[in-house]
This record gives sequence, C-alpha cells and structure tokens, in this order.
Amino acid sequence: MAEQNVPQNVQNEQDPGANTQMFRAFVNEGQAEATTEPKLNGRVLAFVGAAVVLIAVVAAIVVF
Repeated sequence: MAEQNVPQNVQNEQDPGANTQMFRAFVNEGQAEATTEPKLNGRVLAFVGAAVVLIAVVAAIVVF
C-alpha cells in the first residue's frame, strides 16, 4: 500500500484557510483586535496640555 503525503492535523484544530467562512472569521478577529486601541493616547494629551499651558503663559506675558 502506498503512503499518501497528506499532513495530519495532530492537535485536531481546523485550518482557517481550508474554508472561506472560517478564513473570513479568522481575518475579522484580527481586525477587531486592532481597532480597540484608544484614539487619544497619553502623548497626544500631554502635547495638547503643554500647548495650552504655553499659550496661557505667552498670553499672560503679553497682557502684563
């Protein structure tokens, strides 16, 4: 009997590339995780805060 060179899935997990529906679900999982990042991070807020303080200091110097 000739042996076939078919890979055996030892862990019994299904390959998401073998089925279009499973592949789309696999891709959508990666996209859902990527979009959960916050829009404003600490650096942006610190930069905006520093700009507001700088403008306030310059305005105070100009007024006096």
